[in-house]
Amino acid sequence: MKPRFLLVVALAMGAALLARDAAAQADVIATIPVGEGPWGVAVNAATNRIYVTNWGADTVSVIDGATNAVVGGPIAVGAAPDGVAVNPSTNRIYVANRDDNTVSVISGATNTVVATIDVGTGPYAVAVNPTTNLIYVANGMGDSLNIVDGALDLAVNLLGVGHGPRGVAVNPTTGEIYVTCRFSDNVWVFDSSTPPNLLATVPVGSAPYGVAVDPSTGHAYVANADGGTVSVIYDATHTVEDIALAGDQPRGVAANPGTHRVYVANYGANTVTVIEDLPEAVEPEPEPEPEPEPEPEPAPPSGETEDVPLQGSVCNPVATTYPDNTPIDTIADAVVPPGMLESLWEFEGGIWQGWSAEFPEASDLTEKDFLDVVFVCVGGSGPGAATFTRPVP
Repeated sequence: MKPRFLLVVALAMGAALLARDAAAQADVIATIPVGEGPWGVAVNAATNRIYVTNWGADTVSVIDGATNAVVGGPIAVGAAPDGVAVNPSTNRIYVANRDDNTVSVISGATNTVVATIDVGTGPYAVAVNPTTNLIYVANGMGDSLNIVDGALDLAVNLLGVGHGPRGVAVNPTTGEIYVTCRFSDNVWVFDSSTPPNLLATVPVGSAPYGVAVDPSTGHAYVANADGGTVSVIYDATHTVEDIALAGDQPRGVAANPGTHRVYVANYGANTVTVIEDLPEAVEPEPEPEPEPEPEPEPAPPSGETEDVPLQGSVCNPVATTYPDNTPIDTIADAVVPPGMLESLWEFEGGIWQGWSAEFPEASDLTEKDFLDVVFVCVGGSGPGAATFTRPVP
């Protein structure tokens, strides 16, 4: 079963865009004015604050997720801020400044810049693994990925990636790293080893930019700038399973794992699109099949007996009530009067087995089990020529 995938589109897109995808079940939650050229967006699930970089104003806007209203004034950062990421464990916000090759570090407690980190050429995007406190910076002009130590506020490693990286995200649960490559229209997925290994190359929409992960659903969201869409990658398969509509020129995207809402910054419309992607319903485990009842053990004889009449000159089918593994001599001795029994026969597994009164040592029928059918062949003639005595259970 796929999750319910509800797309919420900014009003500026109009009814014509809604008609393109009636199955999206679109509803407007909010349209929030921010600064000039909003580009990147990030969510702190612990504080329910959303951070939007304003590329055209060199600032960051802060939104209260409970009220969908901008909080305080814009925060001045570096030149041409693009990507933004949050470490909820440290309440620090990281902003990639494309034109001056730096990352600004903002304290979420004071909404002020507390550090500036030098990185590669043209940083477009930044992502944080709160478990390891490592920050990943996609350098769009250098086809590289910086790895920053959040405790030191220092770039400690540089990794080569695909052509034109524009976005990066980390799944803190699995440690997987997602890097969008604009000029090849795909996403590179790496593991968390050092150095990271390439796990998959996933085709997405046209000109992929921002990417975000909801670790509680295992879904990665990719903003395709030229198509106005969002591709949804399932980490279990590393394939695109859903596509949603966004606004004009979507660039940045962020996910709140607490509410399962995804925020998409639409650069061409000065709006934010909100997508709701609820977790997949868990099917209940089927009840186990009951174990079959075991066959009842034969009851011990009660001490009483009964006589079964036998027809003379024929073989009479008799179901014995003797316990399992009863010697055949006991069955033979149960035929009276003595000397009337000629032979005993049983059809077992497609083979006839017999016992002869004349040649008992040559017989291949040696014992009988509870309720096995034995054919008792006797002499004489007519009904009651002999009887078979068996115990009553």
